Amino acid sequence: MADSPVRRTTKASGRLPTFPLAYTSRRKPRRWPLVFRFIKGAIHRMIILPVIIHTLFAALIVFIDLRDDNTSLGLPSSIIPSLSIVVGLMLVFRNQTSFERFWTGRNYLTQICTCVRNLTRSFLCYNSNDKMPASDADKADTERVVRILLAILYSVKNHLRAEWGAPLRSLEDAAMMIAKDGRTMTSEFSDLLPSGMKVLEDEGLGLPLQLTFFVDLYIRRGYEKGWFHAPQSSALSTQLNTLVDAYGRMETIRSTPLPIAHL
Repeated sequence: MADSPVRRTTKASGRLPTFPLAYTSRRKPRRWPLVFRFIKGAIHRMIILPVIIHTLFAALIVFIDLRDDNTSLGLPSSIIPSLSIVVGLMLVFRNQTSFERFWTGRNYLTQICTCVRNLTRSFLCYNSNDKMPASDADKADTERVVRILLAILYSVKNHLRAEWGAPLRSLEDAAMMIAKDGRTMTSEFSDLLPSGMKVLEDEGLGLPLQLTFFVDLYIRRGYEKGWFHAPQSSALSTQLNTLVDAYGRMETIRSTPLPIAHL
């Protein structure tokens, strides 16, 4: 049987086919329960010491209570329902607050993706007109800005995870970084960044915000060349402002701890 067009394209390009929402659901059964998954995102290392300490303390209390007949360390039965209510309320509030932060962050991430899609569509469809067709330099400029929009998505993720620094571009830079602190950084979006760009994260300017300057300048150039009329350029700027607003709100969720009363 002959290969399908998608399969032939895959062999020619050397990449696996990727479809929208292709990896949003799990298609193979889990080999291990979630409680035994000691991988990225697990909290076993964070809670193992408190769990061991509380277990040893409880075992000590039970041991003393069983060995010493003259000492009773048990709690009155009237206190147990009250403690159960308090612990239940604390768990409910903590879970509700945690899920609300998670759900709100997901909505803001979707908002950023929507803004990137809208801006990309507008830039690719309106980068020329009858009076001033796009030159090769203009097409290259449009492609560069579209790549920057894609890089914003990666940079937002790295910024929220406190993974500072742009991806390394060369083996020499990687060797210098390894020699400096014994580690290097991933380069998952190094090809999307502008060539020769100087990252200012060490001076307090986040990489996502720095990349939005290139997009804003492209909107201004498009308006000056007549690609975007005034209302359209204003709508594009609004999309960019919405993206920055969602990014800032995600920073707030990341930097605001849970209330002490819920801990």
